[in-house]
Amino acid sequence: MISLLKRSNSLEIRECLFAIIGIVLLGLSFSYFEAFEYLYNFSRSHENWELDEIIIILLMSPIFLVWLVIKRWTQSVREMNLRLKREHQLAQQSTHDALTGLPNRVLLEDRLNIAQSSTSRVDSQISLMVIDLDDFKLINDELGTSIGNRILCVLADRFRAVIKTQDTIARLSGDEFAAVLWDSSLEDSSLSIAQRLLDCCSEPILMDGFHINVTASIGITFYPLDPKNALAADQLIRQADQALYQAKITGKNCYSIYDTENARQLSELHSYRKRIELAVDRHELHLHYQPQINMTTGLLVGAEALVRWQHPERGLLGPNQFLHVVEDHSLSIKLGEWVIENALSQIHHWSKAGHQIKVSVNISALHIQQGNFVERLQSFLNQFPDVAANKLQLEITETGSLEDLNGVAATIGECLTLGVGFALDDFGTGYSSLTYLQSLPSQLIKIDRSFVRDMLDDPNDLRMVKGIISLARTFDLPVIAEGVESYAQQEKLLELGCELAQGFIYSKALSANDFESWLSTWNHTPRVQRLGKKKDNKGGASFTPLLSSPERLC
Repeated sequence: MISLLKRSNSLEIRECLFAIIGIVLLGLSFSYFEAFEYLYNFSRSHENWELDEIIIILLMSPIFLVWLVIKRWTQSVREMNLRLKREHQLAQQSTHDALTGLPNRVLLEDRLNIAQSSTSRVDSQISLMVIDLDDFKLINDELGTSIGNRILCVLADRFRAVIKTQDTIARLSGDEFAAVLWDSSLEDSSLSIAQRLLDCCSEPILMDGFHINVTASIGITFYPLDPKNALAADQLIRQADQALYQAKITGKNCYSIYDTENARQLSELHSYRKRIELAVDRHELHLHYQPQINMTTGLLVGAEALVRWQHPERGLLGPNQFLHVVEDHSLSIKLGEWVIENALSQIHHWSKAGHQIKVSVNISALHIQQGNFVERLQSFLNQFPDVAANKLQLEITETGSLEDLNGVAATIGECLTLGVGFALDDFGTGYSSLTYLQSLPSQLIKIDRSFVRDMLDDPNDLRMVKGIISLARTFDLPVIAEGVESYAQQEKLLELGCELAQGFIYSKALSANDFESWLSTWNHTPRVQRLGKKKDNKGGASFTPLLSSPERLC
């Protein structure tokens, strides 16, 4: 009897287990095929009590309970995986560059801090390199940002191959990268890696049928330079940036190592630029105007606007005392726009007073290569609608670095369409005179004063002046000589075929008010006396300066 009971109990247990397993399997099947959703949705769309009753019974069954548990569990697992994935993506985005996948500035500074800390525990040294691609903006402008981005990815892969596993290569922004090298106790090792980075940049990149050549400049600093002087990560990056700037002005496609003396000079340069920018905002800058004369007729043909700085402590400063500081710097754009706007304002003032004077202004190579140059020029012309555009002439120095000649030629062409003139200044002093003359649609050539000053004594200078005048005649362009200071120079220039001149023989650069006074005097002076053609007692020609205190132009 007992054995029968035991056998009956075991059968019941086995049947219960099979029932439970069956319910679970059925629940899994229902879950897989989403049967309960279909039943529920079907019941909601059919108003039939019997059907709803059946659905309710099914929903209350153990199968539904199993299905519900499984569904809730799978949903929670799916949501957790999705949340973890999103958290990982956010963490990746916050510490890595989206385009190249390299660490970004945040992660770089974090790893730089760790590397700096390690040097205090172990007698070692780290190096930081800031890598900037040279003139990468031109690639983006000419080939498009899509190709530019692909080039950045190619270079990022090349950098990864050069940098060791324990080191870090990061993308700071745009076309700027940085590398942190651990255990750089041997300077030669770091410099070798820097050269390899330059080499891998300069290897041609074949993309969409184009062979693209890219170069880079690298600024390098080491830590610690002074064990007593701890630096934060951003300070170390600033040091590398200063070294990078030195590499840029050295000629690009090279590396430069940070040193304290260069840093001091760069700091002073930065401070001086800030002071000049402040001078613009405080209206401490003024334009002075030097007359330009036709030596044959004695008539005024125009004036050149020259910047002067009325410094509160140092007095009146000429352009050679501060303009070199802003050359090839973005501040030259702000200063150039200030000059154009103020020159147009003065032309407007003179025009109302009955003086129709053409004014020439100097612009930097960096300024004219800005993509919005013509648009900005048009906006300034619109401010003075009564000023004819041909009363403004732009002068670009021949020593300026024009990296995109075709682009500059197109910009000048648009300026000429507006009516604004264009002249090549300091012609003959650089290495690209013929290239500029052939490529740029200039309307006037200016002979630099360095040739005019000694042409009567130095045969080489005289040959240069003759050659420039002959070249201008070949291109059918007028030519004007700067720095004419004697009657003998004037006569020699006329003999060579140059009719236009400016210089101390006529007047130094004057403030706007003094220029008007000079103009009144000049217009009431007989032509022969204006040009100094007065006979002396011996029957020769002599010259009496119109100004009592000779002073060389800045």
